[in-house]
Amino acid sequence: MRSPRRTSVAGFTLVELLVVIGVIVVLVGLLIPATGMIRAQMFATKSQSNIRQWGFAIVQWGNSHKEQIPWEGAKDTPPMATNLMRDVFWPNALAPLVGERPYSQMVEDAFAQQVHVANWDNHNSVWTDPAARPMNAEPWPFGGAGKQGIPRGFWFCYVMNIRLNQTLLMNAGLPGDSFQQLVRQSHIAAPDRTVVMVEMRANPAELPPDDPGFTRNLDRAACSWKRFTARHFKGGHLSFADGHVAWFLNEQATTNSQGSRVPTDPGGNWNTNKLIWDPVGPANN
Repeated sequence: MRSPRRTSVAGFTLVELLVVIGVIVVLVGLLIPATGMIRAQMFATKSQSNIRQWGFAIVQWGNSHKEQIPWEGAKDTPPMATNLMRDVFWPNALAPLVGERPYSQMVEDAFAQQVHVANWDNHNSVWTDPAARPMNAEPWPFGGAGKQGIPRGFWFCYVMNIRLNQTLLMNAGLPGDSFQQLVRQSHIAAPDRTVVMVEMRANPAELPPDDPGFTRNLDRAACSWKRFTARHFKGGHLSFADGHVAWFLNEQATTNSQGSRVPTDPGGNWNTNKLIWDPVGPANN
């Protein structure tokens, strides 16, 4: 009796398998950077949309408040409780114009519930840049802690330009954190170059350690070029007094009219032919 004939089955040789695996590795290597680039572009587009909304809100608010720009607030964390008491403080004044509650209400609601303020980890919020990676595990705290140990806190990705009122207040003999006199649209000779909102750094690591701005504290509700972001393709977005938004390389936005980025250089003026930080006088360090 003859044994049944065996049918040979074609298969991959070891060399062929290695070639296929190599091709897959190459394709994955090409795909991962492309996916990362698409994700980064999506985040940048969302953030640009957010800051554009804040810029439009400033224009709207000015139309009903004698062309004034809202108050940027006293800088740093300790005065935050006082800032939030003022309706003219920009996170309170502008929030209803972008479909949000005044920030003071958000802070108090979070404190009452003993949770972090609502915009802290909500990447769909107009307050929050989805690309921002905070340096801390919680918002910037101020005041005493609540029943479960959580204090009031704040955290911003977009802030007012703190230099808008600098010369105006100085000429009027008022403190630098005063809201008794606010810059108006009529003070702004070049609205297409005058910065009103800044995309602020969320983490020092957005800059290299040897950068002049690396050590700046980030617990702010207002800032100037010194804390401008670099998380979107080594730059970020600025909103201008005419309502438009533009992307700038961090190095470009932080270089003064003398060509220096060093804050201690004497006589430096950060008003340039592209960006105006102080519409009434020089933007000194």
